Amino acid sequence: MPIPDHYRRGACPSAGNPMASGDGLLSRIRLIDGRLTPSGLRRVAALADEHGSGLIEITGRGNLQLRGIAEEAEAELTATLVDAGLAVEPAAAEAVRNIQCSAAADLDPQALIDPAPQARDLDQRLISDDRFRALPPKFRFVFNGGGLTHLADADGDIRADAVSTPEGTRYRIGLAGTSATAHSLGNCKPSQVVDVLVELALIFLEERQQLITPARRMRQLLDASGSSPFAGLRDLSRPGGVMADHPPAPEPGRTSAGTVLGVALGCLGTSSARLIAEQLEAHNDTLRITPRRHLIMPHGPVTNPGLAEAPELIHTPGDPRLSAIACPGMPGCASGSTATRRDALDWADQVPELFDGRNLVHVSGCPKGCAHPGKAPVVLVAREGRYDLVLDDRALPEEEGHRIASGLLPEEVPDTLRALVSTATLNSPGDEPLVQSLGRVAQASRNRR
Repeated sequence: MPIPDHYRRGACPSAGNPMASGDGLLSRIRLIDGRLTPSGLRRVAALADEHGSGLIEITGRGNLQLRGIAEEAEAELTATLVDAGLAVEPAAAEAVRNIQCSAAADLDPQALIDPAPQARDLDQRLISDDRFRALPPKFRFVFNGGGLTHLADADGDIRADAVSTPEGTRYRIGLAGTSATAHSLGNCKPSQVVDVLVELALIFLEERQQLITPARRMRQLLDASGSSPFAGLRDLSRPGGVMADHPPAPEPGRTSAGTVLGVALGCLGTSSARLIAEQLEAHNDTLRITPRRHLIMPHGPVTNPGLAEAPELIHTPGDPRLSAIACPGMPGCASGSTATRRDALDWADQVPELFDGRNLVHVSGCPKGCAHPGKAPVVLVAREGRYDLVLDDRALPEEEGHRIASGLLPEEVPDTLRALVSTATLNSPGDEPLVQSLGRVAQASRNRR
């Protein structure tokens, strides 16, 4: 189902190009390699306290954002970020730095390669070449090194996935999708990957202008023109090799990549941020931030009592809050009609059989679904102060048959969710994951329509 214009998300906010929201301006800090030094974390915490809401938000792409910024303070905030090396000038160059990278691949024995050097190299190429400032705001590059912080499921316009071949580690180059769905062009050596991605981006920029309405994403261009404009790149060999391991995302606790902390709803308090920076400095470490809104500290365990007691930090697997994804809702967002974050935490506490720490439940303040643009097993989307329940779809469903309940008051939602879990598990095999049982309910609902 096409997204109506009035439900489209706006351009990606960034330093120097913030977005107005219900509580002030919103500015995003791009972490090209998914990493942040202790001094960088302290600087962001200071800015959140001085100019923002006092919270550091972790996005679904593993970036950071500050909200509640006054218009007159934005220039000073941006200048401070640039001075700290957390943004670049001009704003048009900052806006195109949409790169995702496996954040802890260098620490993880399951990863095939650490793509951070290539990600940083590509970043410099995008910044220094004015031609790339014509890239659409959401055009995204993905470097997937495999392992615990893999990005196999991240949607990218141009992506490089690590594969093992008889000749050594290579990157499989794909267009428009995840590692499973992208159109594969072939493999290249790590030393060639940045040149290949730059060439593909330039081809995209040239080809999109040939369309009556220039393509905003690679998928639109492929649908209109096919893949032939991208064929025949000299540095690509035939596809092949074995994809890097893509294990489940790490749970809070000690892993092979370090100590993992969950952050409830991705909202990190500045006092906790400073305590994390203190522990990182003690070990001369760099923080890793993942799209699952997890923080990875290379050394651990957590020894600071303040971190152990921080209310938003999650230290153990299975915490119900790990299942919840929620946007700010009302009053933080002008589009929100309910207090989504409050509701999500209340429901996680009341319905642990659904919020089991693994199953994803997306609570969206409106049909735009900004906190989780993709599909989720369970979605509760607010509409004029009430909630609709959607299964296996987006906040604005692609299939209307996946909307199985409408107009629920917030206090009615827990009983509805308990009934959903009961229905899903009634005839399911004893060892079937809940997400599969919910999928069968969604399929049955679709068949009834």
